[in-house]
Amino acid sequence: MKAHRVLIGLILSAYIALAATYSVITPLFEVSDELWHYPMVKYIADNGNLPVQDPNNHGPWRQEGSQPPLYYMMGAALTFWIDTSDIDEVRRVNPHAGLGVIHPDGNVNMMVHRPELEQFPWQGTALAVHLVRFMSVVMGAGTVFVTYLLGRQLFEDWPTVAVVAAALVAFLPMFVFIHGSVNNDALSNLMGNLITLLMVWLLKRDTAPIIRDYVLIGLAVGVGLLAKGSVGFMIFVVAAVLAILAMRYRNWKIFVYGGLISGVLTNVIAGWWYIRNWMLYDDPTGLNTFLAIVGQRLIPANAEQLWAERHSFLNAYWGFFGGVNVVLPTWVYIGFNVIGGFALVSALVYVLYLLVARRKNLRWWLMAAVTFVWMGVTFASYLRWTSITPASQGRLVFVALSSTSVWMAVGLCWLFRRWGRYFLAGGAAGYFAAVAITTPFTIIQPTYAAHPQTDYIGPMLTWFEPDDGPVPGLMAMTGAAVQGEPAQPGEYVWIETGWQVLEAFDLNWSLFVHLETQDGVIVAQRDMYPGRGLLATTDMQELFAWDNATAVFVPRTVYAPQELNVMVGWYHLPSGERMEHERDDDDSPVYTPDDRYRVKIGTVTLEPPESDLDVPNPLRVNFDDRLELIGYEYSTLAPARGEEMAVTLYWRAIEPIEKDYVAFVHVIDSATYTIVGGSDAQPVQWTRPTNTWEVDEIIEDTHTFTIHDDANPAIYEVEVGMYHVEDDGSLPRLRIFAEGGGQPDNFIYLNRVRVTLP
Repeated sequence: MKAHRVLIGLILSAYIALAATYSVITPLFEVSDELWHYPMVKYIADNGNLPVQDPNNHGPWRQEGSQPPLYYMMGAALTFWIDTSDIDEVRRVNPHAGLGVIHPDGNVNMMVHRPELEQFPWQGTALAVHLVRFMSVVMGAGTVFVTYLLGRQLFEDWPTVAVVAAALVAFLPMFVFIHGSVNNDALSNLMGNLITLLMVWLLKRDTAPIIRDYVLIGLAVGVGLLAKGSVGFMIFVVAAVLAILAMRYRNWKIFVYGGLISGVLTNVIAGWWYIRNWMLYDDPTGLNTFLAIVGQRLIPANAEQLWAERHSFLNAYWGFFGGVNVVLPTWVYIGFNVIGGFALVSALVYVLYLLVARRKNLRWWLMAAVTFVWMGVTFASYLRWTSITPASQGRLVFVALSSTSVWMAVGLCWLFRRWGRYFLAGGAAGYFAAVAITTPFTIIQPTYAAHPQTDYIGPMLTWFEPDDGPVPGLMAMTGAAVQGEPAQPGEYVWIETGWQVLEAFDLNWSLFVHLETQDGVIVAQRDMYPGRGLLATTDMQELFAWDNATAVFVPRTVYAPQELNVMVGWYHLPSGERMEHERDDDDSPVYTPDDRYRVKIGTVTLEPPESDLDVPNPLRVNFDDRLELIGYEYSTLAPARGEEMAVTLYWRAIEPIEKDYVAFVHVIDSATYTIVGGSDAQPVQWTRPTNTWEVDEIIEDTHTFTIHDDANPAIYEVEVGMYHVEDDGSLPRLRIFAEGGGQPDNFIYLNRVRVTLP
């Protein structure tokens, strides 16, 4: 017993040191949603009240203003005395950050940092953020200890389980990362797992609950509901436990009085928040406003789509850093998945063994059932939430992490005798610890390291701010090269450019790289701040020089073969203004077109991807696992208004199709949804209804239509899809299955076209 107490003390100490390390090494606001969580803390600290949410004019806290406020209030109470007026200098948002997107040229940073404002000794906003981060660290320590206590309650004669479970939480990289940041999950995770422990404890006791127990329940649930709405699902578990205790002691007062006392106390603590939401938003949870700000999936994800997103769920359970865009090596995730999968399957076998052998009494099974039910309810609510929002993040189930980790520990401990058990469980915990300890130094810190300067080469082209700028800056392009050529749709084209500041800038400029057709249609682009997104032009001193590597992804739907021009330029995002350029050297290899706001630095030959199907522009676009678009062809990439255009689609049935679907091809302005030409028809001019298709048969389906006479000369999308005409007149479309995760839709854009004058 004493040894296990020493071990849990060491685990807690190691966790606090590790989480504190994460909180110090991770740059400010480079943790999931911290750039929105902290402004909530600051608003309350500065104003002494809560913001009113407006989807059309939200503050820097965005959707977090719709979250229950207790965590933010605690952070405000801790930091109200700090002058945080420098927040706009510290919280400089990178407008092009690839949130949730892993891109080979970086640009993962959500902020453009000024190291001198974030380094120790901390002051102003940096001090406030680090204090609130450490508050989260302490809350995380509470969750680790709760996990240990839950293991002791369930397996009193098996303390190894409790110690291993605590270690699996304390050294879970994602848990440590999130709890080293400003995030209300720190409090909600603690309360969700604490209420689970409290319910198990009440079921284990040999005495009926007393008033003190009901008060504890009310306090815990009230604080939980004021921490995060998802904890509210625990109310049903509490009600079930009180009902079980009432039946055990044959005393209905346990359920009635217990529910009344705990319920009143819960409402006293948290009820005001939900009443406020009802009065302000006609919604006690405030979720409608939350969703209006954060956004929803255009099409709710079905079971198949959620299954396709399992990898992002698992990665974000084990460790997915930054703005959900900084990853561990693949082999590390494989290791976690093997350990986690083995542990949970082994735990399931253990439970089945106990059932068959009847080794536990009813009281123990009721205690275990609390953990099973809470894990199930948490996961079901996660699936419901992520089906309507783009949030496939495993950390969202940490509110039941103690239960999950206890059963993982059981799975690692029960199969072998003493030394085998220590080897297996200790090895798993050691793997967790090794990854968690090394990650800050091998993954997080290098990701945000300063972009290096380079030697000055000599200008090839000079760029300058517009004359109406505050103090026009001056920049030289020192080199340019196109790599990854020839390329195919679905691949990256690397663009290497070199730059040097000649005169300092007063505006932050964004670099753009466009891949354009010969008709000037942009088919691929990359916009970002310089230096992998880590640099801001206002921070650069005169003669600052750097090399800039940009990876432009060519969408799989781009037309091939064709030759694309590579165009480079600079623009100011808030105003839309562009830098101008002038030729410094007539012998420069850089060709300058008439457009003075961009420059052509080369070309890319785009070749069709390889395919075993004899179709042009081969694709694999899955429509609800019924049919797929496998290729397409245009009669022209630049149709004139008033003239015909033909789009040929190549379809293939994946399975026998019962309904007759209509294929549509629309030339559409995606901003206004204005269709300037198109065709809606059953395939092959109504002669090959989809219910006549044989599996794997290739259908060549040509749609010919006229571009409207009044169409504005501009660039348009070409959207393609399938729908069925229902008896009630509705036109439900087939959803497109997004392979490997991603947002499902009910149409796909093919190559853009430019509509011209006749």
